[in-house]
Amino acid sequence: MPSDIEICNIALSRVAQTQPIVSFTERSKAAELCSVFYAPMRELVLAEFPWPFAESIVNLADIGSPAPGWAFRYRYPADCLKVREIIEPGQRRPRSADMQIPFSIGFDPGGRVIHTDQPEAGVRFTFRVQDPTFFDPLFVEALAWRLSMELALPLSSKAELQTFASQQYQIALTNAEASAFNESQDDPDPESEFVSVRQ
Repeated sequence: MPSDIEICNIALSRVAQTQPIVSFTERSKAAELCSVFYAPMRELVLAEFPWPFAESIVNLADIGSPAPGWAFRYRYPADCLKVREIIEPGQRRPRSADMQIPFSIGFDPGGRVIHTDQPEAGVRFTFRVQDPTFFDPLFVEALAWRLSMELALPLSSKAELQTFASQQYQIALTNAEASAFNESQDDPDPESEFVSVRQ
């Protein structure tokens, strides 16, 4: 997988910058802008979509003293970038939007917490991946386009380049969604009682 600097250079090439950078600390406008935008855009793109390479599922730690209106209060996972859903014991596949377990994010003196009514709750979440060797190619593609959106105006002053980068970013997310759907296999649906009787 490309390094952080190589991803930045892909983004720079997409806004008509022919001179690549070699580090975030070199004395150039391109390097300065990349050092400002790269990490925030990496986290934004990670949070934008449930990337399979960045998914984690853990049991939550019940810390008691639930907030008014909620039955349980759990500690927010330390490496969590975005909660995708609260899960119950034994749940493997994501729930449909209308079946998801309600939850709310809050704070206490120990940090962020998750409020929910689910006992023995787990959580499916996107974790903060900083090592580019873990990125998949579709994520690299999306991140480079998202970064180029931020670099377009300050480096080229061409609004059309920013518009084009925005369009390509949306296409990259669509491609990632299709790929993620094809990369997993749900459990087969249980046979109906009618089918079981016939056998």
